[in-house]
Amino acid sequence: MDKRGTVILAITLFVSVIGSLITSKTMADMNRSIALAQEEARPASINITKITVPDCKECFDIESAVVNLKKQNVKIEEEKEVVWNSPEGRELISKLEIKQAPAFVATGEVAKSSLTSYIAGNGEIKNSTFVFNKQTPLLIDTATGKEVGWVTATIITDPTCPKCTDPKKTADILQKSGVKMKITEQLSWTSLSARGLTAKYNITKVPTLVLSSDLGMYPAVVSAWKNYGSVEKGGVYVARSLPLPYRDLKQGRVVGYVDLIYLTDASCAQCHNPAQMQRPILTAGYGVALRSERTVDKASTEGQGLISKYKITKLPTILLSPEADQYAKLKNVWKSVGTTESDGWYIFRELQQMRVVYKDLSTNQVMGKPTPTVSPTIKQ
Repeated sequence: MDKRGTVILAITLFVSVIGSLITSKTMADMNRSIALAQEEARPASINITKITVPDCKECFDIESAVVNLKKQNVKIEEEKEVVWNSPEGRELISKLEIKQAPAFVATGEVAKSSLTSYIAGNGEIKNSTFVFNKQTPLLIDTATGKEVGWVTATIITDPTCPKCTDPKKTADILQKSGVKMKITEQLSWTSLSARGLTAKYNITKVPTLVLSSDLGMYPAVVSAWKNYGSVEKGGVYVARSLPLPYRDLKQGRVVGYVDLIYLTDASCAQCHNPAQMQRPILTAGYGVALRSERTVDKASTEGQGLISKYKITKLPTILLSPEADQYAKLKNVWKSVGTTESDGWYIFRELQQMRVVYKDLSTNQVMGKPTPTVSPTIKQ
């Protein structure tokens, strides 16, 4: 064989060897990937121990938490139950520093990557043991044996303000969201006890609700509380963002009551009825509390005076007393439907937006067509 043939043969052999090595490495990598995928798909083998509190009927349902774990990619090798204050339960609680019960722990392949997300969202691993600690009240404090999570509520009322929001409704909403609550006191704002609370927590609006620090055990409520009130020293929660009307203790009066005048035209039989059309928008749509409401006809001396004073050109319409300024949402939208006069009164002017029948006083013509299928609204 000549020199050239020898070189070609050597190159061929080299390429063949390299190719075999590459193929072998590729196969090895593929096998490793398959093995990893199979291992990832394999259920984690675990053992569960539930720590229960049989005599606490309203305590957290630990069984529901265990069911959630079983929905993960796991294989339960063993499941057992121990009472929290039994010798075995006490030993487990002490060893893993479990502060509240009911709870559960899991051993075995709890560190398997397929469980990483579940572990992070539901508890922690201590001494190679997963401890579930995302319970919601009621719970037993394992150090004291006392129930924790009962929120006590003190309601400060104003018996003289029947249209003020009832704090009991807020308490009901909290209870329906899962908060375990006991209303321990209802105090009139004029009582010595109530005055003590309003002074201690600088409460300036009543009726209101004062809640104990146990509310802090309800993360969902706590995260939303900033929209409703404050958290005081000692963890006490005070409701402060009250809907109108309420008693302003600084001003010494109830604020938020509005006087409503229906300015009508008796000569226009087909014109819309503002009491039927616009009143519900004010009260239901914007929460306006009415102190008084009355009808004034265009032909009366007062009616003529209002038309002249505010240069009103369309009837029937409504006028709101200056207290309407306290309703932020109404105030913001009023710019597009009416005017606020120098004396603070609100005058509705854009009747054409209501799609109702009205009279144009400048032409003395009846305008618009009734559209009963369209609900009257003030655009927000």
